[in-house]
Amino acid sequence: MRLDKGRSDPAAVREIANSPEVQAVARDLANAIRRDARRLAPKKSGRLRRGIKVEEITDLRTGIEGFAVGWDDSAFYGQLVEEGTEGTPPRPHLVPAAIKHGAGGSVRPGGAV
Repeated sequence: MRLDKGRSDPAAVREIANSPEVQAVARDLANAIRRDARRLAPKKSGRLRRGIKVEEITDLRTGIEGFAVGWDDSAFYGQLVEEGTEGTPPRPHLVPAAIKHGAGGSVRPGGAV
């Protein structure tokens, strides 16, 4: 939504982004990323797969609500598995799942999508 002089209206953007319809689509997308990341994650004990979670977030600057997909505390080592270490090769699972669902520009190190 644009106002005169090409400026966007932050309140209008927030209202649209936080609408139930947009939030439902965002939640479905986050759950799809989680599902694929769990499928792609290597399995030994299953802890890493179970530790991939969807978390509700709010951008404190804009007030826009959304969802992040990443590892909970039980899978604290998820980023090491994803990116590899000096002694182990990378086993990407979260980033490929996010990219598959179109989140390529919003993938950040540490697993937040």
